[in-house]
Amino acid sequence: MAVVLNTVGATAADLVVGVSPLAELMACLHAIAEPEHHVESRSWLQRVRGGLTPGLQNQLTTFAPLWARRRCRLLLPFELPLGRTLEDELALLANLPLSRFTAIAADAIHGIDMDIGVLPDDTAAQDAFVASCERRSFSRGELARHLVRDPENLRGGLLELLRRCADEFFSDEWPRVRHRLESECSEVRARVNALPVPETLASLSTNAVVRQNPPAVVFDKLQSLRADLRGRRCLLVPSVHARPHLIVKVEPTFPVVVHFPVKSASGSEPERLAQVRLRLAVLADPARLALCRHLVNEPITTSELAARTAMTAPQVSRHLRGLRETGLLISHRDGRMVYHRLNLQRLMHLGIDVLTAVIR
Repeated sequence: MAVVLNTVGATAADLVVGVSPLAELMACLHAIAEPEHHVESRSWLQRVRGGLTPGLQNQLTTFAPLWARRRCRLLLPFELPLGRTLEDELALLANLPLSRFTAIAADAIHGIDMDIGVLPDDTAAQDAFVASCERRSFSRGELARHLVRDPENLRGGLLELLRRCADEFFSDEWPRVRHRLESECSEVRARVNALPVPETLASLSTNAVVRQNPPAVVFDKLQSLRADLRGRRCLLVPSVHARPHLIVKVEPTFPVVVHFPVKSASGSEPERLAQVRLRLAVLADPARLALCRHLVNEPITTSELAARTAMTAPQVSRHLRGLRETGLLISHRDGRMVYHRLNLQRLMHLGIDVLTAVIR
């Protein structure tokens, strides 16, 4: 499964880069709803979650299906220009035709591709939609029932919730992250001007690849989605709190949106899935794992490892090469001797790398 953006006929002018406070707020809400997805934001999440008023906590639980799994297209920009204030973006959401609001909200609430039908006018479609959401979870069923009974009231509740989030934590968080997002936009705009469209899009994710015939970029995601960018705006919106997720949204009559994570403040980037799998495979070998027990304690030579483990020097060298090729071994020369030691930082980060590769 993958998201494929066909770039035949697409030009740099079709790519629009900019910030969106509403998109960043949705990323925050997803992180609050799914904190285990966002290990790097643990301290921020603890602080924010601990400071929420009980009333807002209850509202967040009620509306969580809109961002917990399938981030809702309503909370991403659907009209240019980018860089509006949060209040301006909320005004656009408030004025969106009710039928469009209902259809897009229903898709997010259900969370899995489904032929929902015309909910405002079809009682049978409404009943089937609510029943399907209830089978997924109680909270989805309740929100689905609210949507079909009174979509305008649900929209009003959502807008109230978003404004309460701004009051309680986001009005402080947005100024903190905006400079970083603007800096990322400048870098991406430079790539837009210098690179072909597929390469620009692929640069937004370590799990993206470029196909040449026909030109396209493929994002490794747990969904099947294809879209043609010819003659269609594609909005590139960076996010601090979305890490490690990259979200691609394709909705009729709206621009395509790629909501992508900025680089880590530490400078480290998520590992490619193939690299994570190689490291796990290397460590799965009992002989290499036995060597690791010695390599973790002190720098040690190949001959000493052979003596300790009853392996031959060529066998040890072969296993060390496997560890080195995957970045798990550090070697340095001291005179005529070469000493080896396990890369502890990379080993400790492997669990996060696995989690990131699975959920992004």
